[in-house]
Amino acid sequence: MNRTLVTALSVLLLSTAVPGGLVTAHAVEPPTAAPPGLPCAAGAPVRSDFDGDSLADLVVGGRWWNGTASVREQYLLPGAGTPVWWHGTGDLQPADLNGDVCADAILFAGGYEPWVLLVPGTTSGLDLAAAVALAVPQATDASEEEDRSLTFDAVGLRHDGFSQVVLAGRHVWENDNYGAFIDVLTLDSALSVTATQVFSYSGVEGRITGFGPLAASGRSFAVGVPHQSVNGKAAAGAVYLFSADTAEPATMVRRLVLTQNSPGVPGSAESMDRFGSSLAMRDGRLAIGVPGESDGNIRASGLVQPVVWHEASNSYTARRAISQDLAGVPGRNEAQDRFGQTVEIARGLTAAGSWDIAIGANERVGTRNEAGSVTVAGFTGSRFRVYTQRSPGMPGTVEAGDGFASVGVLATSATVDTLLIGAPGEDAGGTANAGYAVRTDGVRLGADTVWTKIGIPADATDGLTSWGLDFGNPAP
Repeated sequence: MNRTLVTALSVLLLSTAVPGGLVTAHAVEPPTAAPPGLPCAAGAPVRSDFDGDSLADLVVGGRWWNGTASVREQYLLPGAGTPVWWHGTGDLQPADLNGDVCADAILFAGGYEPWVLLVPGTTSGLDLAAAVALAVPQATDASEEEDRSLTFDAVGLRHDGFSQVVLAGRHVWENDNYGAFIDVLTLDSALSVTATQVFSYSGVEGRITGFGPLAASGRSFAVGVPHQSVNGKAAAGAVYLFSADTAEPATMVRRLVLTQNSPGVPGSAESMDRFGSSLAMRDGRLAIGVPGESDGNIRASGLVQPVVWHEASNSYTARRAISQDLAGVPGRNEAQDRFGQTVEIARGLTAAGSWDIAIGANERVGTRNEAGSVTVAGFTGSRFRVYTQRSPGMPGTVEAGDGFASVGVLATSATVDTLLIGAPGEDAGGTANAGYAVRTDGVRLGADTVWTKIGIPADATDGLTSWGLDFGNPAP
């Protein structure tokens, strides 16, 4: 990929005016479906192939200090090599937004001037000239004043012949969170907004102080509300599940609020559990992180709750909860492990055809506090793998505060995913918290798994640290 794209996208991000304010409305007619003649359908499209070479591309995040604040930044590394051809101060999520089966990019960032940019994909990569800026409905509530801003997550859905972009977040005033919101923006094939649906929560429902993570699958999406009170238990947490209306599929309906007090869910809602602090959703399978869960007097040992979402009936089946005290899981529950602080759903990591959950924990390794670990657990089975920086063949050195717990998944084949792990607190080359990331070789996990280190790019922003903080292109 040539450097022209770097300049082009940088100019695009800097010069695109993001309009403020958008009147809440519903489309009178169904949105226009994508036109025939799909450019990517003839090949084998990969959801995170942003440069059109049929290989999954990797997005890795870090931070740098701009003199007044810590700025989060993501870098895109092509699947065919190591050169970085794009990086930006925002998030990136893949989606098929116009129905042509090519990998499009949703770029977004909160702050005092929040923005969302949609970049359509083609057989030769992202079409930067066709990028479309979306208005954030709450943008008029934020300003350049230092005491007001927005923070939000975004995800794309493709169903019923059209696409939607969902934003979920909260207002921030100085150090206080307030005014949680969910926006559902329905698009036509030109990526123009045809309908806007806004869900606003002022805090009346169990002292909501803002939405957390966002995940989507099919015609449904889930939003974590880790600060929500449940039956008087502060910050017990909840997950809201939405799906498309049967008669008007462009309209999303909140179907249920899932908590640890919901029927069939193991355990019970307790203060500071923070159910829904992390979320992953794929093909109707939902993984819910509960890092604040306590095991008796063992505070914040954490757990993960797998749930199967039955979209057709708007119902769910809760599976057995996963913790470090579950039979077969190496290790044990310890205070402040925060097992489940990150989660991702993967294919084929523990067995042929398996569905799995990669789970990050704030694990103590030997005498090193917060060194971190990652457990890969079968979604319904009893197969488990646990990795730390002491695992055979693993790059890096176990140190306190490494945070070897960021997880990501890259769909590099139809049956087996590539597992990604980041340690943003790793010290390297005399730099504190330089960070690093590793990836598997894209085959089933075992004793011969090959781990490859992904270093900080040579042309990264000066002072970039916390490499491996997150991964910006989850599997579909």
